[in-house]
Amino acid sequence: MHRPLTRITRALGTLLLVSGLAASGLPPAAADPAADPAADPAADQAAGSAADRAKHSATLLYFHDAHEIGPVVTGGQDRGGVARLATAVRTVEEQNPATAVVFGGDLAGGTLFGGLYKGVPMVEALNDVGVDLANFGQHDFDFGVDHARELVAASDFPWITSNLTTPDGTPFVEGGTWAVQRVGKVRVGFVGLTDAIETTSAAGDLVEGDPIAAARAAVADLKEYAKADVVVAVTQYPMAENHQLVRAVPELDAVFGEEMAEYDSVIEYEGDVPLMASEGNIGSLIRLDITKRRGEHAVTPSVIEVDHTVAPDPALREVEERYAAEMDERLSEVLADVRTSLLNPGQVSRSQETALGNFVADAFRERHGADVGWVNGGGLRAEAPGPDFTLRDAYSIAPFANRVLNVRVSGAGLRQSLEDAVSRVQDAGGGFPQVSGMAYAYAPSAAVGSRVREVSIGGAPLDPDATYTVAVTAYVAGGGDGVSGFADAEVLVPIGDAPVDAEVIADHARTLATINVATEGRITLLP
Repeated sequence: MHRPLTRITRALGTLLLVSGLAASGLPPAAADPAADPAADPAADQAAGSAADRAKHSATLLYFHDAHEIGPVVTGGQDRGGVARLATAVRTVEEQNPATAVVFGGDLAGGTLFGGLYKGVPMVEALNDVGVDLANFGQHDFDFGVDHARELVAASDFPWITSNLTTPDGTPFVEGGTWAVQRVGKVRVGFVGLTDAIETTSAAGDLVEGDPIAAARAAVADLKEYAKADVVVAVTQYPMAENHQLVRAVPELDAVFGEEMAEYDSVIEYEGDVPLMASEGNIGSLIRLDITKRRGEHAVTPSVIEVDHTVAPDPALREVEERYAAEMDERLSEVLADVRTSLLNPGQVSRSQETALGNFVADAFRERHGADVGWVNGGGLRAEAPGPDFTLRDAYSIAPFANRVLNVRVSGAGLRQSLEDAVSRVQDAGGGFPQVSGMAYAYAPSAAVGSRVREVSIGGAPLDPDATYTVAVTAYVAGGGDGVSGFADAEVLVPIGDAPVDAEVIADHARTLATINVATEGRITLLP
């Protein structure tokens, strides 16, 4: 059986943070066109060698995190957008027609645009860009498995997943646990791995298998039924876990992983195997050149920036502008007037009661008629100073499309959740709970596990043996931010029927018409 080999010179160290056109992998400027290579036998031989190498070379272009259809301007940097992406891809395709485009996942939810349009425009745009293969990100399931299947059906490119199955063990994508694509004369095998399904609306409808076991099984199956020169894993995992993956599955020749930095592409190595991550928000492409040398296939990674230096494709630029205008009109809808500004200076909602936190927790509790409303302070991503509260405010405050569950939990479990949630307050941990229908006091200077005091529900002391209903996001209920006390809670509203947090906030604002919320002693800070 043919076993692909990958050998590259590890000359740049164990970690590269690459940013800028100098690392783009684009070739140097062409030689003087007036020169005649035929007049120089050495030049003619070199040209022949280059042509021979091209016959056995291939290029993969990888990007990840495509929530926003247009460019984003953050941290003083103007990056991304599908129009620039298309130009960058076509530039490489002109250099090497044997090029395939790989998308790592996450095109629904996660941001304001992703929450409003649920990934549909992104699929249409990526069809135009010419994506050849996609792996799932967890955000692609933010709106449930049925919606994810609709995104797959609308795609002109195949999706794969090696570790996501339905509860009965059926692969989520029929026949899509692995793929082999011929890129020029190079046969490239792909496996796909996804994590964090418990934070999405697909929790309960999908089983997230162990990535190493799934990768081993997919690679073994691939090698039994197909022939691949190079095997690439496309994962939703950070670098540390990708290092473990390569050590456990030595057949892998390269790994495309989850973005590690918003403004930097990252390339690391596990032995000779490159582990690569592009910037967030389509800020860059990872270019992986595959060349056959002495019977073996070598891989060479580099980076192409997708920023203001790249001219946008005109047709896709029109699409970006159309959606920007449409979204601006939709988000300008005024839902309520603001009498008390909903502020969060310095992310203070991660350590103390805020009017913003009270407003959102009230929205959760009232939506489900629960005893308690709970929102993690780190999930409050924007302020609403007024004087108008718009739909844009609702989606900016809660851009991640978390589902708001109604769960029944014991008093003991609720108290444990509080202890967990305040355990990292000194580090501004995102789990700090803003609450409704409940009051508590905590001492940040006390030992972890014994910080919470004087908990009351509806004005009565917390009974550890009683049960309470809590309106809380699936992220927190599933153990997000280290909150463990909801582990045995009874889910009263299935996640597929649970509303999205931004929609709950918007409906609450409409109902109030006037937002006049203040801090009122729900959370007491003790010395």
